[in-house]
Amino acid sequence: MDGQRTDEVELFLFRHGQTPGNAERRYVGSADDQPLSELGREQARAARSFPDVDLVYVSTLRRTHETAAIMFPNARQVVVEGIQEMDFGAFTGRSADEMADDEEYRAWVDGWCLGPCPGGESKADLDQRVCAAMRDLLMAAAARGERVVHMVGHGGTMMAFLDHYAHDDGRNYYEWNVGNCQGYRILVRVLDDDVEVVSVHLL
Repeated sequence: MDGQRTDEVELFLFRHGQTPGNAERRYVGSADDQPLSELGREQARAARSFPDVDLVYVSTLRRTHETAAIMFPNARQVVVEGIQEMDFGAFTGRSADEMADDEEYRAWVDGWCLGPCPGGESKADLDQRVCAAMRDLLMAAAARGERVVHMVGHGGTMMAFLDHYAHDDGRNYYEWNVGNCQGYRILVRVLDDDVEVVSVHLL
């Protein structure tokens, strides 16, 4: 790190509230822009509130906008391209039980859900997209002097970002997932050309 500019940003990263598809254990993903369910709205109201925050970053999907409006009632929302949930392609809107006899689904699951979904993304696609978007956002925020960043994203947003940047923590990709309206406080060091995760704490 010698000779590099370094700034630290405190990132508060939350998962959105429950959607009807979440309640039915369906693959919702980025292709299905669902609103919050009534339980999802209750989860957001019961979660930590940030009335003094004036800016919150959200994905392109409605469920993050609705969650942020409740948790960050006085904040301006800024949409970030690239941090939306995985595109599950042909699996979108369907449950594991409904696809129990689907050969493409079984092959995907047997491959630890790493390969591409038919007509959708692979884990590598998700990781590359999310990490690039998060890196660019955090670097730009630091350059503007933002030392605290608030974001409402998705399970996939958290899992992809933390699996890549907090790999020394010892957790695997799936262990970074949290429940609806839960999140992490992440201390990020911003370098000239990348970011580093310094610490992660469950909120």
